[in-house]
Parts: sequence; structure tokens; C-alpha cells
Amino acid sequence: MKAQQNPFTHSYGNAGKAYIDMEWSKKVIDNFLFEEPSEFVYKIVGVRGSGKTVVLSDIIRYFRTPTLVEDGWLVYDLSSARDPLHTLVAFLAKEDFSHINRVTSNVHIGASMGILNAEMQRITQKEDLYYDDEAKLDILLNLAFEKKKKILVCVDDISKSEAMVAFCSVYAKYIRISSPFYFVCTGLFSNLNSLGNVRNLTFFKRSAYVEVGALSEVSITMKYKKFLAIDMPEARKLASLTKGYAYAYQVLGSLYFEKKDEESLEALMEDFDEELFRQSYEKIWEELTEGEHTLARILVDTKKRADILQKMEKPKNYSAYRSSLMKNGIIRERRRGEVEFTLPHFEEYVRYFT
Repeated sequence: MKAQQNPFTHSYGNAGKAYIDMEWSKKVIDNFLFEEPSEFVYKIVGVRGSGKTVVLSDIIRYFRTPTLVEDGWLVYDLSSARDPLHTLVAFLAKEDFSHINRVTSNVHIGASMGILNAEMQRITQKEDLYYDDEAKLDILLNLAFEKKKKILVCVDDISKSEAMVAFCSVYAKYIRISSPFYFVCTGLFSNLNSLGNVRNLTFFKRSAYVEVGALSEVSITMKYKKFLAIDMPEARKLASLTKGYAYAYQVLGSLYFEKKDEESLEALMEDFDEELFRQSYEKIWEELTEGEHTLARILVDTKKRADILQKMEKPKNYSAYRSSLMKNGIIRERRRGEVEFTLPHFEEYVRYFT
């Protein structure tokens, strides 16, 4: 019998056949397609594993379709670990409309090695003297705009760095003149906020957010029913275990698909916890501050504000830590004066592994 392909995936940025489209990308796409878009920059924010990269990939795929390319869209997916300004210049320089003159050497074949080295050094020094990424980008973008091109730059998992600050600083001037130059990035709230607080990057701080939250429990249930060939009560039970967390949805679906005939659900849940803790929660915990760690540990034992304040050494910091954990997608308000963890079994991770 031919083996069935697992419709669920653990691959970063890939949602597989069981993808649930919550239409978070639609807001960005629809706005950029207007003749006069209201926004030029979008920040896609959410907890690690929530599907931010998948949303960004949707946007990239859409604007790279033949129809949009024919309409003049150029999409550049840049690495956050490199120099985005320099990389963008390199990509634009390869386009058909680019006619940037390049300095070349006219060195005779019979020249001695010493003369050759001196000539090459002179040329390099001349290039260094007149070359500037911002100046070259300005030339290339003007050429692109003359050809009615629209530029979309995307950066995944953005954070504050010298290179990213430089890119955003240069980018800001094109917003001021309403150029068809758009920017979409993903990141944790704390990283996006840190970059937005840099002097002269007010535009980034004020730019629009797209918050990637929990997946629909109804949608998860129906996908489980379809792809796992189980009845509605079982699918609903599995869906409730994920709390709508995208990574948990994929992990549990994958484990159940592969091991449902060999292991009980209880045994599967041990594998489920191990993968969540090791592949997701360790990284999430590492990126929280000590104050946020303290509050999270207290929340394991009590969720009520009054009790939390009694347990904190500095109760006045409660509101700030609470707000930060909420913005980073770790907790949410359950009812007035009470909060709860948003991620499945994150409480157990905090209790036993921190």
C-alpha cells in the first residue's frame, strides 16, 4: 500500500496542505493595490510559532504572480542578518532598467604585476571614494519609478541592528514623497518596539501592525476531521488542546497522523509537549526579561491581580510586565482582574523547566 503524505509540517515558514488562512495577509495586499494606499509599511507581529513568516510568504507569493509582475511589481525578500540597504542596491542593479556605469580597468596584458596591482588599487580607491549605497539606491529607484515599477521590500524576523537602522533611516524619505516603495516585516513586539524607539525612526513606530493571533478553533477542528479521518468529537477534542497556537496545531496534527495507530493520545501528548518545549518555548522564554520571568512564574500559581501583587517584590511593575507579556502574545485577559497563558501547556513548561 502506498504511504500517505503527512499534510502537516514542522518546516519554518511553510504551512503545508493543512494551512488555515485567517486572511491576515489580505489587509496588506488590499491596501497596496489601491491607487493611493493609506499605508506604506506593515509590521506583522505575534509570538514565535504563530505563523508570521507564513503570512509574509503569502504576501510575497501574491505580488510575485505573473499578473502583478506584469503590472510592474518588484518584490525583494531580504535577510535580516545581512545589510538590507546594500543587498537591495545589488538586486536593483541587476534589473533590466539599471544602466549604472561600472568602473573598469584598461590594463595591458604585458604590464608587470606591480603596475597591475597599482592600477587595480587606484580603481578600487576611486570606487570607494564615490560609492555610497544611499546615493546609488536613489538613482536605481528613480530609474524604476520612471518605468512605472512598484517596489516591495520584505524582511522576516526583524530586530534592531546598525544595518537595519540605516536601512529604515534611508527608507523614511521615500515615504515622505509617497513613492511606490513598500515595506513589510515580521518580528516580535519587543524587537519591533526597540527599532521604533530609535531617534528619527518615528515613521516605523507609528506604522501599521498586523497581529497574528490564534487560529480559529472551528477551522482547526474541520482540518483535523478532514486530514486525520476522525469524527467531529475527536477532532474538536484535539483542536481544543492547541489553544489556536499555529505551531501546536501543526505539531499535534503531524504526530496524530503518524502515530495514531501505534500510540494512545496520552502518549502522543508527551511527544507533543517535548516538541513544543524544546523547539518553541525554550526560545520564547530566553527572549523574555527577568521581570517578565518573575511574573510568569507567579502566574503558574495564581491568575488574580490581587494575589499577584502580594507575591511581587515590586508590585508597581506589575502593569508594565503584564502589558509586555500580553503584547508579546504570552498571556491574555481571561476576565477583569485575571489573566491566563495563551500557549498550550506553557504553564507546565514554566513550572517544571524554569
